[in-house]
Amino acid sequence: MTTSNANRRSDSTRDEPGRNRRRTDEERVDTIFRVLSDARRRRVIRLLRAREGAVAVSALAEALAAREPGDPEPERLVVSLQHVHLPKLEGAGVVDYTSDRSQVRYRDVALVDRLLEQL
Repeated sequence: MTTSNANRRSDSTRDEPGRNRRRTDEERVDTIFRVLSDARRRRVIRLLRAREGAVAVSALAEALAAREPGDPEPERLVVSLQHVHLPKLEGAGVVDYTSDRSQVRYRDVALVDRLLEQL
């Protein structure tokens, strides 16, 4: 049995002014929620927000170790930050990561700030 898509509304947003922007905004919000769903990333953002300018990843890992449950080793946190958390934060536009990946800086994202205030 086949179904006709003739009466279905196309998912294309080319012909509808303003619709591309809304979809992009919705996707951005979804991305931010995914990033903030992880407790370690929320702690990272809070630490970066409290500091001015770029922070060395190793210094971030040491500060994070003091706040994490179970006293994780800073060396392990550096690996976790570099390979998992910081790339996700950078991909979401929340942080800037230096070209050599040794320093990170929070980008002052208003939506992230508002959501973290609620948590």
